[in-house]
Amino acid sequence: MQAVRYARFGAPEVLQVEDIAEPSPAHGEVKVRVRAASLNPLDDKCRDGELRFIPIFERPPRGLGCDFAGDVVGVGGGAIPHFIGQRVFGSLNPFGRQGSCAEFLTIGANRLAEIPEGVAHAAAAALPIAGGIAVQALVDEAPIGGSTRMLLTGAGGGVGHFALQLAKHRGAHVTAVCSAANVEFVRSLGADVVIDYAQEDFKARTETFDVIFDAAGVSDYSACRKLLTPEGAYLNPSGSFGAIARTVVHAVVARTTSRQRAVPLALRAGATAWRRLAQLAADRVLVPHIARTIGLAEVASAQQAMATGHARGKIVVQI
Repeated sequence: MQAVRYARFGAPEVLQVEDIAEPSPAHGEVKVRVRAASLNPLDDKCRDGELRFIPIFERPPRGLGCDFAGDVVGVGGGAIPHFIGQRVFGSLNPFGRQGSCAEFLTIGANRLAEIPEGVAHAAAAALPIAGGIAVQALVDEAPIGGSTRMLLTGAGGGVGHFALQLAKHRGAHVTAVCSAANVEFVRSLGADVVIDYAQEDFKARTETFDVIFDAAGVSDYSACRKLLTPEGAYLNPSGSFGAIARTVVHAVVARTTSRQRAVPLALRAGATAWRRLAQLAADRVLVPHIARTIGLAEVASAQQAMATGHARGKIVVQI
């Protein structure tokens, strides 16, 4: 089978499309014929070696990608709640050597969910990591509703465009921060106020917000706390080790000095999370915006483009 692989850590140029043996499902696993995969910033962090010092992170040679959607073509032993031919989606463990940018993969049955009728493979592949973080942030960590005033950075990106859709579905007032190229796109998703970050520093605003979802990871709690209401929450998806460390420290500071909260987000991946996303997609609460559909040979150039930080929605690899 063909798969995008890399033999050493480095820039996107280390990526190669290689022919490798098809995997076989072990006990409790299924084999999936991948129809679509989607790219996330996490893939860059794996490829460039940022996660190499995590003890359970397996070193190259490695495959690229986590999110996928496809069809079950094989099952291992044990009680498997999936069947041959079923359309499924999910996300691989980012610490392992497999990658979702491949024709086939194997995965534990507890990391899969069925794709709802009416949702295409490409749309399902765009959901797990970006959609999962958005829903976990705004449903579990800082539940929002009709009276919520939220500030959202990176509103046009993968996590951001899902967070904006969910927030507007729940009736929140959203001030969205994005690049000039994404202003009209973000408005079309329902943002009440749109800030072009090149023209205005959102941290200089005078109003306060119940929730600041820093989906782009461009700030921190200490810089944003004056923008929060007395019981407001600052959410950061922890895009780097530095961001994780700062937000963890700030969580303690917020807890001990105020009624505010600083929340470092770490996705709780698995079938339960994916089933929730599947329902939201089926109900068209979350509608993935697929900016580009590419092939395996274009993954390296797509990762280079994503590094500019001006992404809109999701990039999907059609396999």
